[in-house]
Amino acid sequence: MTYLTVLCLLVFQLSATAADDADRIRTSAAEQSVLETYKRMETADRKGDVEAWFAFRDKKSLDAMNPAVKAAIRKGGRARPQVQYEPVIVRTAASNAVLIGKITDPAAGTTQYQSILFTTEDGAWKVSRERFSESPFDPFVLHGLLPPEGGAFTRAGSPWKKIPYAGVNTAVLGKKEVMWKVQAIFDESFVYVRYEWVSDIPAPGSRVPPDCAAEGKTGGPPPPPVMQIKVTGAEPQGRSLTVAANDVVSATGANRFTVSYSMTVKNAAAEDIFDYSLGNDSSGRLLSVQGRYIEVRIPLSGLDVTESAKPKIQLEEQGSVLRILPYAVEHFGDR
Repeated sequence: MTYLTVLCLLVFQLSATAADDADRIRTSAAEQSVLETYKRMETADRKGDVEAWFAFRDKKSLDAMNPAVKAAIRKGGRARPQVQYEPVIVRTAASNAVLIGKITDPAAGTTQYQSILFTTEDGAWKVSRERFSESPFDPFVLHGLLPPEGGAFTRAGSPWKKIPYAGVNTAVLGKKEVMWKVQAIFDESFVYVRYEWVSDIPAPGSRVPPDCAAEGKTGGPPPPPVMQIKVTGAEPQGRSLTVAANDVVSATGANRFTVSYSMTVKNAAAEDIFDYSLGNDSSGRLLSVQGRYIEVRIPLSGLDVTESAKPKIQLEEQGSVLRILPYAVEHFGDR
């Protein structure tokens, strides 16, 4: 190959990827900004600067924090001069970022793993969610905290009326027994699972009577069935995950309780690897509740597969008594 040919190819490649390179530069700058914030968090920890700890949190998190908890944090703050914050992975998307880190304190002989969801507020990165673990976080956490935009199914207006329901096991269900209906579909972004009750369920943020709250009840129906998402036929092979959605009672003040909803994801070993709470909002990136429906969205990337791998996805109810029959989840583009 001549020098002139190589030069022409290089010019062509540079021209074809100019936009991608620009995006990559912007992304790198955003990631660097997150890393700088994380470094300042380490400095504050080393100094025991509690007020700086609060300053790193977003307004929503601070407003939701109980005053007693704030007082305890201020009282218990202490310097850790030798603590080390080691970023393991960082990703950014629009106004959000996720950082998985490792915190080591040689003086105490401790090691913790940390996941942080950052959001931009007043031109700075602020912590909106933070979790600690004694063991490394499952890779799903990254995909769960920074999910993709809705895929083809969402762009089409989420046409659930065209999606078939899972069959029920008439061998164990009585004709008059009431239970959740289940639908599912997947596209390039998510596996969408929708549960349907016979009537409207308590809306997120609605009041819960104190007597019900004392028993941990919202006044709603029993939780939807726990479903395992099985992936086969993909190359490389994907992973199977189990997802559960529940209504929960949230304390929002003195003798004041509201309805919230959460979802939990487990790995093949039945270990909890991710949780997501809706709070008082009716819709989030991974969970939404409206009317008689609960919709859960699992990032396809969190199943270690891509749309191009043409995976076969199946839903199976977890439990000793199967009320829902195994359900083959169709690809939306194939309908």
